[in-house]
Amino acid sequence: MPDDSIHLRPPAFDRPASKASAGALSLADVPVPEELLLVAQSYWPEPAGSAPMMTDLATAFAAAGAETTVLTARPNYPGNTVYDGYADGSQDSRTVDGVLIERLHTIPPAGGGMKARLIHEGVLHAGFAAARARGRVGRHAAVLSLCPSILSVAIANRFKAPGGRHVAIVHDIQSGLAGALGMGGKAAVKAIRAMERAALNRADAIVVLSEPMRGVLEELGVTRPIHVIPPHVDADAVYPLPRPDQPPTALYSGAFARKQGLEQVLDMAGHLAALMPQARIKLRGQGGLEEELKSRARAMGLGNVIFQPLAPKDQLNEAMAEGDVHLVPQRPEGAAFAMPGKAVTILAAGRPFVSTCLPGSALATLEAQVGAFLCTPPEEPRAMAEAVASLLSDPARATAMGRRGRAWVEANATRAVALDRYARLLLGDAA
Repeated sequence: MPDDSIHLRPPAFDRPASKASAGALSLADVPVPEELLLVAQSYWPEPAGSAPMMTDLATAFAAAGAETTVLTARPNYPGNTVYDGYADGSQDSRTVDGVLIERLHTIPPAGGGMKARLIHEGVLHAGFAAARARGRVGRHAAVLSLCPSILSVAIANRFKAPGGRHVAIVHDIQSGLAGALGMGGKAAVKAIRAMERAALNRADAIVVLSEPMRGVLEELGVTRPIHVIPPHVDADAVYPLPRPDQPPTALYSGAFARKQGLEQVLDMAGHLAALMPQARIKLRGQGGLEEELKSRARAMGLGNVIFQPLAPKDQLNEAMAEGDVHLVPQRPEGAAFAMPGKAVTILAAGRPFVSTCLPGSALATLEAQVGAFLCTPPEEPRAMAEAVASLLSDPARATAMGRRGRAWVEANATRAVALDRYARLLLGDAA
């Protein structure tokens, strides 16, 4: 391992970093529906979870010429309060980046338990139903809905015009996550499973983020066509930058929530301190577990761990560059039911990452295809620390992995590629 005086400097990328490759598909090339409604509980300015991806998708449709409306909640994620300036409803109807955003009242889920989540989703989706009944938002020929929440998928059918198409996007399989993470009893999980099966089988098509997620839905009894479209990213806004002058740094950025399994990162930090004393770990985010994680880090005496808030969107690219290696921890029991969108953002930034995942999971499958990151067994913090240290101490290898990741994003996960596939589904073509 290098000594304390070494600051790793991966070689610069050969091509101009700020744009996708010449000849790549552009938004202007994509035929889109004349109008589109997107029904989702999370949207801009929420900085984590599904919101960034759905914001990119909506603004891409608008930029390509679709009259785009989003029906969503007043922003609150990943915290447990509505953002300043939104609680009074003064911004409940607003156009941003060509997208008309219609927001509804909700009660953010303090604590993250099943009861709090049900109240949050129930209040919000009752508002969605009222918005349809009162004509605030009319029927559309093209409708996209997002799970979570499955209630968004169920309610979205009411907004579909006769002869229109509704495509449901499944980012999280809620029954699987609830059962795997111990949220609610068997009866609650069974009820969610039945709701998922009924709601999804009323959609015209379904999109999941990985092949393992497709298999879970098929086992659930979903019979509608299921298409795999990976998470996407604005590859013109997130691109490889030179690393700043700093100690070797591993970075986690995102929600501080139970399903991320962030306790694994704290355990890993202790091993990394022994393997590579000069390295540091940045944990950027917010959420229900923030104080618990900070308290645990203090109790463990982790001097190599730094907590920071999430970077503003206009500073995201520079913030991503601060990680020589990124961290994508997951709770193993929930990995089959979700695909972390942050993984694709990291690849777009030309950085490798280390994930905790089981063989056959979505990330393990992607790692075998792309070779741009490392997978380690869940709940084995020393193995994770060794993987992180191996990349921090070998900048040439890390850079080569970053190149492969960036190339995969440009071919499979740009805004234009995703827009084309979603538009085809909404127009009734094969994706």
